[in-house]
Amino acid sequence: MSYLVSRDTSELTESLIISATIETLSENITDSVISPVFYYIIANIILILVLSLELFSFSSVNINILNIIIFSVIIAIFYRIINTLDAMVGYKNEKYFNIGYFPAKLDDILNYIPARLGGVLTVLASFLYRNQGFNYKNSYLTMLNDAKKCPSPNSGFTMAAVAGALDISLTKKNVYKIGKDKNVLKKNDINKAIKLSKLTILLSILFLILIFLIFILIIFVFLL
Repeated sequence: MSYLVSRDTSELTESLIISATIETLSENITDSVISPVFYYIIANIILILVLSLELFSFSSVNINILNIIIFSVIIAIFYRIINTLDAMVGYKNEKYFNIGYFPAKLDDILNYIPARLGGVLTVLASFLYRNQGFNYKNSYLTMLNDAKKCPSPNSGFTMAAVAGALDISLTKKNVYKIGKDKNVLKKNDINKAIKLSKLTILLSILFLILIFLIFILIIFVFLL
C-alpha cells in the first residue's frame, strides 16, 4: 500500500486501507487511461487536420499516416512522463519543491479536461449499473459537491463520483473526506469500484473514438 499512496500507511485501519485503495483506483481512471487516450486522439486530430490542409493547399509538408501514429504515441508517452514525475516528486515540501513544481502544475493543466470527462462518465457508468446497487444520483451530487475537497484540482472528480455511486466516503486523514457515510466501507467495495472503473474506462475509450470518427467524417466531407 505504501507504494501506491502518498500517505503514512503504518497506522491505517482496515477501512482507511480500503478507502486508499479505492481512491488510487478511481484517480487512475484519469491518469492511466483517459488522459493518455485523450492526448493520443488530440494529437491525431491535429496532425490529420494539418495533413488535410496540406492536401487542400498542395503544400510540401511531409506528413503521412505513420508519422501521425508515431507523433501521437510520443504525445501520449509525454503525458505519462509528466504524470509519473508529478506522482514521484510533485510534493510541496523542501526536498521536492524545486524539481516537482513544474511537472505538478503541468499535470494539473493536462488533466483538467480528462478529469472532468472521467467524472461525468463515472456517473454515466453508475447509471448503467443502477439496477446493480450503484447510486447514480448520489454519484452526480457527490461529484458536484465534493470533487474540489481534494487538494488536487483534478483528482477529486472521479474519486467523488465513485464514492457517491457506492454510497461511501473516501477519507485521507487530516486532508479530506469525500462522500457521505451511508454505507460502512467493506472489502467488497473494492470489487464494486473495479467494476465501475472498468465500465467508465470502456465508455471513455468509446466516447473518444466517436469524437475522432466524427472529426474524420467532417474532414472527409470538407475535402470532397
